[in-house]
Amino acid sequence: MSTAQAGRHTPTLNGARVASDMLLAGLTAFSRVADAAGDGDIVRWRSGHRHVFAITHPDYIEHVLRKHADRYNKSVEYQLVSTVLGRSLFTDDGETWRRHRMMLNPLMGRRHLNGVVDLMIDPIADYVDSLGGDGGPFDVEMVADMTELTLDVVGAALFGRGLGSVARKIGPAVTTGLRLGEIAARLTIVAAPPAWSVRAFGELVHHAPLLPWPLDRAQTTMKVIDAMIWDVIHDREDHPVETDDLLGLLLRARDEDGTLTAKRVRDEATTFMVAGHETTANGLAWMWYLLALNSAHRDRMIAEVDEVLGGRRPTAEDIPNLPWTTACFQEALRYFSPVWVIPRTAVVDDEIDGHRIPKGSTVTIPVNAVHHDERWWDDPKAFVPSRFLPGAATDRHRFCYLPFGAGQRVCIGMSFALMEGTLIAAMMAQRFVFDVVPGHPVQPEATLTLRPRNGVRMTGRPREPMAAPVAA
Repeated sequence: MSTAQAGRHTPTLNGARVASDMLLAGLTAFSRVADAAGDGDIVRWRSGHRHVFAITHPDYIEHVLRKHADRYNKSVEYQLVSTVLGRSLFTDDGETWRRHRMMLNPLMGRRHLNGVVDLMIDPIADYVDSLGGDGGPFDVEMVADMTELTLDVVGAALFGRGLGSVARKIGPAVTTGLRLGEIAARLTIVAAPPAWSVRAFGELVHHAPLLPWPLDRAQTTMKVIDAMIWDVIHDREDHPVETDDLLGLLLRARDEDGTLTAKRVRDEATTFMVAGHETTANGLAWMWYLLALNSAHRDRMIAEVDEVLGGRRPTAEDIPNLPWTTACFQEALRYFSPVWVIPRTAVVDDEIDGHRIPKGSTVTIPVNAVHHDERWWDDPKAFVPSRFLPGAATDRHRFCYLPFGAGQRVCIGMSFALMEGTLIAAMMAQRFVFDVVPGHPVQPEATLTLRPRNGVRMTGRPREPMAAPVAA
């Protein structure tokens, strides 16, 4: 980089306005940030004592997430998340993150994930069987149903047969925790407290015997989640068995320095369940909504599912043969990305294309702005699943599609989420067609994830099921 480039002017927004908008509107504020960034792909503002930058060019994003990832850690907002999740791959940094990432990477490989497909399919089949009992049209609120279903699927994959209901029992506490986290995150954006104070707050909530309202709600939420997951872990430690579920894989994981501590197993299991299910649930809800608006794409999914599966349950071997079904889910994650912003904190002074990034600054990536930028996507306002068919992305910048993050910290659960989304979509499409209830408003709302503000009310219609093929 030339000396002449260094210290280039960075457009500046009104920090108080952005902070207040973030507190009240979330995505609306970041839409304005993205618009302001359009000319130079980077803007800045102040939030309290914090300098905040928003970057929207894939080259800048690659700088932060891959090429110079060592210069950036998870932002202070993740300290709030770690209050509930503990120290997992999602919240950790530095050498401990690197060690555990290397340890756990193999667990999320295709060989191990294929082993949990049968565990995932059982709760999906139960859900599909529960729909449309009288054979006629029926109403479904897709966000609520997909949230409950993905909790069941994750619980079964994590804890094994017979214990998937643990996730369902934890469900209300998980939902409460996510909503409280949303409020706390927005307050943090406005107040911009130092990281040490956020960590101290987390310790207080975790260890104080009894806190006054409304902090008692956060405390109760954590205790409910903690108690139930610890019960399962302790039972598995007392009665070890060889299983294909993810908890068994976590307990058996080891490297040259040994195995995971029980606390780390708890933290990884909690993160997998809490952080993973809501993003997948919202992605599926958005997918059903978008398919209802694009019936030709929906019909193509149904035709693919019928050709590959007929009337039988899917297996792990079927998933690669459902590329259009997977592509519909992936395109929904582009169009309405549940992970709508990625924040990082600069741990050293840095420079991005001549723009100074002081140590301690927060760098944010407004994901939906990148996903709808005409420079990287043809007709970005259209729902076009063919973008994600095999071989279609050869000329796409690797850092313009970010539903799972990117770079060395790309979500370790990405393959699991895509398998889960494909299985749920295929098994529901085998039996039903879904349309949006006329007049129902569907609007995105940016909380900890991007979700439909008023849910997605739909009408389901049974399809004529295909008979399973007759064995030769």
